[in-house]
Amino acid sequence: MIRSFEKRAEQKISGFQSPAADYLEGRLDITEKLVVDPHTTFYFKMEGDAMRSFGIDAGDILVVDRSLKVCAGAVVIAFISGCFSCRMYMVIGGEAALRNDNGDMLEKEMSEISIWGVVTAICRGMLPAGLKQGRYRDVCTL
Repeated sequence: MIRSFEKRAEQKISGFQSPAADYLEGRLDITEKLVVDPHTTFYFKMEGDAMRSFGIDAGDILVVDRSLKVCAGAVVIAFISGCFSCRMYMVIGGEAALRNDNGDMLEKEMSEISIWGVVTAICRGMLPAGLKQGRYRDVCTL
């Protein structure tokens, strides 16, 4: 379990301290764990199964940071032929390549491609279809 503790002003206590004082803690703010810089962080919803072997399924929410420099082994969002695409950035024989389950794109084929950002986290909904109703219908979907 991840717990987040609020920074609280020091309190002076006179007399007997409450035994529940050990359990005073703030609420978890998930953005503190997933977002380093909100100005360079964006969210994408994965469409299709082209990254299934990399652990990314259709419907997953990708947290993308544009400020990171890409390195080998990073999952990236690339702008390819006017569309965003999720790929694994690799170096094969000294040449940059983008890989997904449909194959590789080598550097010489990537002249019109730009790396848009690096995927830092994946959010996956876990509710079964029977619970995805009412206000829970869109949990972990955009």
